[in-house]
Amino acid sequence: MRNLLRLALVFACSMIMFSCGDDDDKTPATIGFTAITATAAEDAGQQTVTISLSKAVSTDTEIAFDISGTASLNGDYTLATASPVVIKAGNTSTDVYFTIIDENIIETADETVIFTITSATNLTLVGSEKLTHTFTITDNDVTPAAGMQVDLTWDLGAGKDIDQADLDLYLAYNVTMDNDAITNADMSQDVVSAHDTGFESYVIGTDLKDDEYYIVVQYFEGTVAVPYLLGTNEKSMGYNETDGNFAAGDKGYAYFYGPITKSGSTFGRQASPLLKTYKVKSDRINGRRK
Repeated sequence: MRNLLRLALVFACSMIMFSCGDDDDKTPATIGFTAITATAAEDAGQQTVTISLSKAVSTDTEIAFDISGTASLNGDYTLATASPVVIKAGNTSTDVYFTIIDENIIETADETVIFTITSATNLTLVGSEKLTHTFTITDNDVTPAAGMQVDLTWDLGAGKDIDQADLDLYLAYNVTMDNDAITNADMSQDVVSAHDTGFESYVIGTDLKDDEYYIVVQYFEGTVAVPYLLGTNEKSMGYNETDGNFAAGDKGYAYFYGPITKSGSTFGRQASPLLKTYKVKSDRINGRRK
């Protein structure tokens, strides 16, 4: 009789353990970022953000995510992993890869790339901070020891590729005007920034001849409206910026900002950053990019 009681108790305990394990298996898997924040310097190169499940599931899980933040896609970073991503059946994680661009732009504040999970197949998203990962990029650029640095950046919206628009940066001299309109200008062949992708930046060096100069922002290619920021940085004058905008149909136009005077290692301007803005057709820009 005692042996029968022992067997009954063992069987009952086994059933309880099995039942508990079965309940655990029915607990729905949850999803989120392994870490909710990270920080790296601008020259840190490729970075990884990991999305993980609380437990493996028997089917593939497709996860969609959005990108926002103050950093610009293809200006401050490039994205190697597009949304959506997949966690294969039996696995518990997948990685999103992106690379920080080590450009020359002098930023006045750290920039962020914010990843937000928006959906996952067969899973119900629960409002949680783990659905968002904020990656902070710290700038490594400083004011040049000599000369004036000029930076041109633009932003087409959260997570939007800035290469939908191609802006160039020139330096003009021998500028002539008639009735407050520019009629002619020569472009410096040595001070120019005209990349196919990404932001534009150059330094007006102290070895450049003394003259009166104009910074030129050209809308080289694109069909979208482009709000941009023009920043100047020089040791004696500090950092100054102004914002501008091209309309969607402004391809082929340019804005002239100036004048800037240069005398030896001394630079001067009339306002913050410059007094007047002149808009002209780009066919007035000699030596422009073909």
